[in-house]
Amino acid sequence: MSAFETPPPALDATALAELARRHWGLSGTLSPLISERDQNARLETDAGRFVLKLSNAGEDRGQLAVQAAVLRHLEAQGLAGIPRLIPTLAGGDAAEAETGFGPGVLRLVTWVDGPLLSGAARSIAQLSSLGAYMGRLTRALQGFGHPGAFRPGFLWSLDNASDVADWVDDIADPGRRTLVRALFARYGARIAPRLSGLRVSVLHQDANDNNVIVDAADPGRVAGLIDFGDMAHGRTINELAITLAYALLDAPDLYAAARAVIAGYVAEFPITVDEAEVLFDLMRMRLAMSVCISSRRARENPGNDYLTISQAPAFALLERFDRIDPEFMVALCRKAAGFDATRGAGAVRDHLGRVAVSPVVLPDPARAARIAVLTDGTHPDMPAFSDRTFDGWLAAQRPAGLPDGVAFYGFGPYGEKRSVYAADQFADAASPERRTHHTGIDIFAPKGTPV
Repeated sequence: MSAFETPPPALDATALAELARRHWGLSGTLSPLISERDQNARLETDAGRFVLKLSNAGEDRGQLAVQAAVLRHLEAQGLAGIPRLIPTLAGGDAAEAETGFGPGVLRLVTWVDGPLLSGAARSIAQLSSLGAYMGRLTRALQGFGHPGAFRPGFLWSLDNASDVADWVDDIADPGRRTLVRALFARYGARIAPRLSGLRVSVLHQDANDNNVIVDAADPGRVAGLIDFGDMAHGRTINELAITLAYALLDAPDLYAAARAVIAGYVAEFPITVDEAEVLFDLMRMRLAMSVCISSRRARENPGNDYLTISQAPAFALLERFDRIDPEFMVALCRKAAGFDATRGAGAVRDHLGRVAVSPVVLPDPARAARIAVLTDGTHPDMPAFSDRTFDGWLAAQRPAGLPDGVAFYGFGPYGEKRSVYAADQFADAASPERRTHHTGIDIFAPKGTPV
């Protein structure tokens, strides 16, 4: 049986302490740690703090060998904040121990000190640091290879997204089922055909906020990463896509958060333009896979309410993104990665540089402070554009420290989905159809601004 089907080890503290003494010559205080498939405990000794890890009896030994090899590799690469493998008294990477359900593999690694990202206040600087750390990890893994990293049937590999497409039917809510089915259709038509041309490498694949460590003195700095159990060979860009999926789950400003993670990552490990163009869709596919897998498990375990409760953040993020034109997000990913927002933008700029143009309003928006005025829920207190209180709301968004001589504008983005067009004032006698997307750019300026 696999590790998902075999019960995890459940040794008592006395048995674990004896194993630590026998195989590493260490004695100290043991504290249990949460683990889904294995049994982990923190060991505090005079020699330092460690994590004693006893694998599930059903765990693939080849995958455990990959984890040991990659920890050795990253240590040699000098990547900070990664657990270091401690050799046994016999000189090996691990020892064997009985789990109660068959033999398991016992390992000892150093404790990575610092609070989890899940308990730290969020900031844009922290997201940039997260991206940079994952970029350094990806860079350090270039050239690393291991036979055990090839996991063609591994459920959580983003390369295997199509394997769970049929599980969309297990999603209980019809509207959400339709949303996720559309994501798989877009993936199959537009993304999957491009994957064969993308770079591949060994990936961590699980940078969720309970696996990321931040600096205790500076929570805005990501200091480490743990849990290498989901490692596999796959498209290199998957690492950034998975990191983004987790990082954006509770982000109040999706645009700023996405830009920060991507820019931080590419500063350490540049991506290609083709990778940038599939990044947004791969990030959404990670979320789609997550809700499909949890929905299937909820169907198989009807009494486990946690499985459906845990879906809520992923569905909420997917629904937020469903209100945004995906091509706008593709453009954002391109721009954040260091490319023009769209192919051909450079040619347009070159043309405008050769002809006489004037600003639409004065002062020139290029020299003004500005914000994006979004209708996707980013500003929950924002009145409708037609509401008389909108002008006051926009004026209140002006940064308090902005000098009086600096103009302040709001911009409504091109391609945004807008339900406002269903209102009567947008009816057109020439056609019963209503537009649903904004096909221009709005500029919101104070009364009296020269046009």
